[in-house]
Amino acid sequence: MLRPARPAWRLLAAAGLAALAGLAGCGRRGTPKAPHEGVACVGCHRSGVTVAGRAGVPDAACAARGCHPNGGPDSARIAMVTFKHSAHPMSEQRTVPCAGCHTHAPGSTVLQADSSTCALCHYPQIAGTRDAGCELCHVHPSHTSLTSQGVPLQHGRLAQAKVPCTRCHYRLVEGDTTVAVGRCAACHSAKPPAKLPPADSAHAAHPDMSCRTCHSRVRHRVVAMSGSITLQCLDCHASRHRPPLPVDSSLTALAAGSSETQRCGECHAGVHAEEQRLLLGLMPGEQLRPSLMFIGGVTCRSCHVTPDAPRPAPGTSLKPNAHACVGCHGPDWSGMLGRWNRGYDRRRDWITGYLTGAETAVQAHGAPPAALADLAEARGLLAFVQRAGPVHNLTAADQIMRRALGLGEAAYRLAQLSPPPPPALGPPVRGGSCLSCHYGIEEAPAGRDSSTGRMTTHAPHILGAGLTCDACHAVGAAPPGVPDSLWITTGS
Repeated sequence: MLRPARPAWRLLAAAGLAALAGLAGCGRRGTPKAPHEGVACVGCHRSGVTVAGRAGVPDAACAARGCHPNGGPDSARIAMVTFKHSAHPMSEQRTVPCAGCHTHAPGSTVLQADSSTCALCHYPQIAGTRDAGCELCHVHPSHTSLTSQGVPLQHGRLAQAKVPCTRCHYRLVEGDTTVAVGRCAACHSAKPPAKLPPADSAHAAHPDMSCRTCHSRVRHRVVAMSGSITLQCLDCHASRHRPPLPVDSSLTALAAGSSETQRCGECHAGVHAEEQRLLLGLMPGEQLRPSLMFIGGVTCRSCHVTPDAPRPAPGTSLKPNAHACVGCHGPDWSGMLGRWNRGYDRRRDWITGYLTGAETAVQAHGAPPAALADLAEARGLLAFVQRAGPVHNLTAADQIMRRALGLGEAAYRLAQLSPPPPPALGPPVRGGSCLSCHYGIEEAPAGRDSSTGRMTTHAPHILGAGLTCDACHAVGAAPPGVPDSLWITTGS
């Protein structure tokens, strides 16, 4: 016997009830049970209408029946960030609704909150359109990452040295917060707006909706890093390789999607690790002393490639050149690089001679193991500075050489000998001091004394007396009553 056909309105009503009961939006059969699988859609979706006909989720629905009382846990963690979860602020008047962060894809009951929602609200701080707000989430970064040359980079040490996050991470977001007015038609199909309302009023009008209902995905990640941290081989080295690379290795690397730098690193792993370590000031067991050039944003090609050249010519030797100094600092810096190198060479030779004398004396007095260990460490420190190139960080290089000299003196004492006077290296090079730029100035004449007519030189004052530059030099004209011979003007 045939059953009479149901009226159309009853079929539509049955379909609507099925959707409300969760048949269209809840978990799929055969998948592991999710915490919300037994909850009907209308148990959460209670207000408004959004994309695909799904109603908004008011906070009261999350707290109903004792499911998530008091707004959930007091704190939560996403990625590396622990933050205040309950009553998470959106503005002075409102808090972020639960549905703003916790949402699920159609056909799934798994609610997820990831860092893309955080990036959407904190976009001004992440993208730098407002004062840098890294510390808002990354209060005490302590993780250790590796540079492109395999140098451990402890973020806790960077914070102590007051190196800003944006010095290394200069692009941290993909996407933006713009909303296409066409997305409104998904919900307001009868009368879509011609233009978007202001953000404050739009958020107030949609209090229970997921942020992703209107906004596209904004991803917070390290998109681009400083060239000092991730060296790009082809920035300095011509792409033509001699001898030619084996076809199989290069094709294998290329097929795996590796970058040119990764391909070079297959054979040339860590070849610039020591230069990078010195530039960043990452000395084991020592206070972090980043180079002023690193803090200023100088990259490898800034000094190793002639200004305005796209890249080095094939086969050319990559050495720092004075043209790069002049290109940034002007003609007064034309001889600065040579003076830096000569100042370092002098001090290296003086310290090397002192260590050679210490080794001879220690060997003649029984060669105590502790004394030999100090001398070996001192030789290793000098060798490191030589390989790393002292001009990459004059402040750290000066400190390391002084440490090597101190180990030579200690070796004499461990051998029960009185150490001879060490060579005079002049005042220590400190960040921001005159000598951090005018390194090696002891070779330059100071000029003729206006009162005695004698030619004065820097060496006796810097190396002999250990005077700092500001003992004689000052900016501006001499104050009244002070003779010009005691006050040297260096410009205003």
